[in-house]
Amino acid sequence: MRRREFVSGLGLATLGACATAPSATPVQASAGPDPYANYVPVNSTMSRVTRTVVGLRPYRPAGYRLETERLGDKTVIHNYGHGGCGVTMSWGTASVAADEASATGQRDIAVLGCGVQGLTSALILARRGHNVTIYAENLPPHTTSNVAGVLWMPTGYFDYEHVSREWLAMNRKLIRLAYYGFLPYVNRPGYGVYWADHHSLGRRVPTDRKELPGGDDIYPELRMSTENNLFGYAYQERFKAMIIDPDYYLDAILQDAQLAGARTERVRFASVEDVMALDEKTIVNCTGLGASQIFGDEQLMPVKGQLSHLLPQPDVTYSYVASTSKGVLYMFPRKTGLVLGGTHIEGDGSMEVDPAQVTRMVEGHAELASRLRAPATA
Repeated sequence: MRRREFVSGLGLATLGACATAPSATPVQASAGPDPYANYVPVNSTMSRVTRTVVGLRPYRPAGYRLETERLGDKTVIHNYGHGGCGVTMSWGTASVAADEASATGQRDIAVLGCGVQGLTSALILARRGHNVTIYAENLPPHTTSNVAGVLWMPTGYFDYEHVSREWLAMNRKLIRLAYYGFLPYVNRPGYGVYWADHHSLGRRVPTDRKELPGGDDIYPELRMSTENNLFGYAYQERFKAMIIDPDYYLDAILQDAQLAGARTERVRFASVEDVMALDEKTIVNCTGLGASQIFGDEQLMPVKGQLSHLLPQPDVTYSYVASTSKGVLYMFPRKTGLVLGGTHIEGDGSMEVDPAQVTRMVEGHAELASRLRAPATA
C-alpha cells in the first residue's frame, strides 16, 4: 500500500475514536495586572546542570514514511522518520501501522525498534491478540526517544516543499488521533504525562496567522495576545499543553506491552537480509535512522538535538518556546528537573556534547528569567 492509499483509508476504522471537540475561539488578551506575578523564574546556572544529552532525530524532508511494502514473502509496514516528533505523533502513526499489520491476517508479528513508535505499535497489536516480538538493539532507557523533550505540539518534521496537499491532510488527521491517544494518560500515575501552561513567544506579530498543528481546537484555553506577554514578547500564543517525560512514559508503555503479551529480543539488524531471516511474515519497521542502512532510505538524515537538564524546581509549572537573539530556546518542566533546549543541526550525526551549546542555552534561559519578576515572599 502506497502513501496515497493510506490517505484514502484513514476513515472510520482508524479515526472513529477521535472525537472532534468544539472549535476554539481564541481571544485577544487585554492590558491589566501582571498575569505572571506568581510565576517563579527559572534558576538557570551552570552549577545547576545535572546532565546534558544528545539525540539524533530521524528526519525526512518528505515527512515520516508510513506505507506498506512487499519484500519476498514478507509484508513490511514502514513507520519511521518522524524527526523530533516521534513521541508526539506516536498514537497517530502507530495506530495506522498496527491497522495495516492486523490487516495481513498474520497472528505472529515482528516489530523492529523499541523506541516510542515501536513500543506503541507493539502495545496496540498485543492488545488485539497478536503474538508480538519486539526486536531491538537498545531498550528503554537507552533509545533515542528517551532523550526527547517532549512538549505535545508536533512541528518541524517535514519540509512543506516536499509534501503534497494530500499528505498534509493525512498528517492533520494523524495529529488529532495522536492527541486523543495521549489524553487517557494525563495525570495517570507512573506515566509522566501532565498539563502545563505553555507560551509560544514571537518577537513580531504575525500578519497571516495559521492554525496550530492539527487544529486550534485541540489546544485547550488557547489565547493569542500582543500585550502583557511573558518576558515582554510582542506576540504570544498561550494554551494548556501536555508535557511528556519519556523516562517515565517509555518504561510504562514497555511494561504495558509486556503485560499484554509482547516480548522483547535484543538483536542488531545490519541489512535487509537480516530482517528477511525472521520467521514472522508481517513486520512493522520502526527503526528510525536505522532504516537508512537496513532499508536503503536515502532521504533520511540525522538532525542533532542537545538538551541540558537542571535540578528540579517544583514551583515552575509553565513552559515556553521563545525566539531570541541566541536562537530558539525552550523550557519544559518535569518532576525530575527542568529541560532546556534547544539545538537543531541538520546533517550532524555526532553524539558528542557541544559545551558551547550548553553555555548558550543556560545563559539564554537565564536572560529570559531575568525579565520575570519573582513573586513576593512573606
